[in-house]
Amino acid sequence: MAEDFTVTGTSPWIHIDLSYWDDLTRDRLPQLFRKKSFLYHQDEMPEYVYIIKSGRVRVTSYRSEGEEKQLYIAEQGAMCGEFACIQNHPHDASAVAIVDSMVYCIPYQVVEKHMRGDWTMAQKVMRVICRKSNIFLGQILELSFDQSLQRVARILLDIAAQYGEKRPDGSVLITIKFTHQDIASMINTSRVTASNIFNDFLEKGTISRENGYYSLRDPGELESLLGEH
Repeated sequence: MAEDFTVTGTSPWIHIDLSYWDDLTRDRLPQLFRKKSFLYHQDEMPEYVYIIKSGRVRVTSYRSEGEEKQLYIAEQGAMCGEFACIQNHPHDASAVAIVDSMVYCIPYQVVEKHMRGDWTMAQKVMRVICRKSNIFLGQILELSFDQSLQRVARILLDIAAQYGEKRPDGSVLITIKFTHQDIASMINTSRVTASNIFNDFLEKGTISRENGYYSLRDPGELESLLGEH
């Protein structure tokens, strides 16, 4: 992971050491979810709390008009599905595997029993919920105050913080591929707007692209945009 540049506190990627959940995952076998398969669907009643052992899962809210808003990316150790279980309410979003993923599917009754009998476990779950609340608050503030340019710059820095490799020349190579539509869904803008901003960054040399992978020429250049409104 690249270092020495801003990692925003509201980055939508959640990664937690798997040992954090040992009391829940011990003696359990994870289930394989192939790429593009759903862990759960929006509006269905919950049965399980999910803990990602490996891979990546995208949690997205959909609207009847076909619009979608990516809420966060659950990586190794991340928990998802707990909101609906705690509220005994249908899922407000869907969770789909971005890549082949191994996932612990833990009946909520088991999680609830641990939380009732172990204050430490209850705190762990609450910390995860607070982390997500920070992500959602950040998204609300960005939509309220930031222009699309700033939102694209921020999400590029977040991706680079999670998947970046720093090169000798100071640039940062992002080691995963993503589309303009992916970015648009994360920051709630149109694909056309996201594409125009990427093309502008490419023309100015702020970013470069090779074999489908983006590089940030100078992360500080993107950081400077976050203060410009």
